[in-house]
Amino acid sequence: MSKDDLQSEALDIDFTACCPDADAPAEPYHAIMKVDADGKTDGTLWGQGIKLMLFDDIVAANKILEALGSPDYQLRGVTKEHLATLKQLEENGCAELFVIIGFTVRGDIEAVPLAEHQARIHKAGNPPPLRKK
Repeated sequence: MSKDDLQSEALDIDFTACCPDADAPAEPYHAIMKVDADGKTDGTLWGQGIKLMLFDDIVAANKILEALGSPDYQLRGVTKEHLATLKQLEENGCAELFVIIGFTVRGDIEAVPLAEHQARIHKAGNPPPLRKK
């Protein structure tokens, strides 16, 4: 079996999972996605080339969406199934997934690779929020 056959076989995935509607839950991430005039997406995530951006913080996602200032993009939830499909694309070299975690003091976007982000979350668990006294 050639490398092309292996890649083609490995990419035998259901791309409908990559086209969430506006009501899709963010389990566990958000994404800015390209949409048509009817608000339907073809699955294109905002990013730079094959570097696709996910968000763990809706505030950061909304800031970037506002900065884009384009009706061609909307915020969508990334479900577990969608994320699994995106990971398959990454494993096959079709995409590189990053999670935008916020902004630096200078206002630059701060992002980490998805695998690193998930390792940090797993290591830290989900601590309760701090209470102000």
